[in-house]
Amino acid sequence: MWEILDSDESVRVRSVVAAVLMLLVAIVAQVSVVARFNLPGGRLDLVLVLLASIALIEGPLVGAISGFVAGLAGDLASTHVLGQSALVMCLIGYAVGLVMDAAERSVAVPLAVIGGASVLGTLGYAAMTSLLGEAAMTGGEAIRRAVVAGLYAVIATPFVFPLLLRGARRLAGDRGRGGR
Repeated sequence: MWEILDSDESVRVRSVVAAVLMLLVAIVAQVSVVARFNLPGGRLDLVLVLLASIALIEGPLVGAISGFVAGLAGDLASTHVLGQSALVMCLIGYAVGLVMDAAERSVAVPLAVIGGASVLGTLGYAAMTSLLGEAAMTGGEAIRRAVVAGLYAVIATPFVFPLLLRGARRLAGDRGRGGR
């Protein structure tokens, strides 16, 4: 059980590095591009969509590690309490990665899971700010924003998930060819 790096389901360093780099680029894109869109009801959380997609493809360990690193980078770039986003994103990455096997069997699973992850991530952020005494919105407003973020995530998923899946397969294929 403790031999994580020796098992068949080991963490591939290339996968983690690629995931973290994509999430860091997504954080910059979220702040500089996506946040400027005046979408009705709220906004898309591109970072959560990417994190959930990565966790569905790579599993809970890669999802948790990349979620923590990306969340910590987001915390360092913001004014809120350090670790707040890291905790939420780590938990989301791990939880989404647990349904990794079901995502391979159905087209609807990625839509539902990534949309649900966006809802839970938005509610997680709101809950953390409330617990830390920095609440900027009411409970009803948080729920409304979470539902809208989930709907936008469902709309973005058919564009994001297949591209990441193709990239992950290429990365794994390149790794297999390099070893021979």
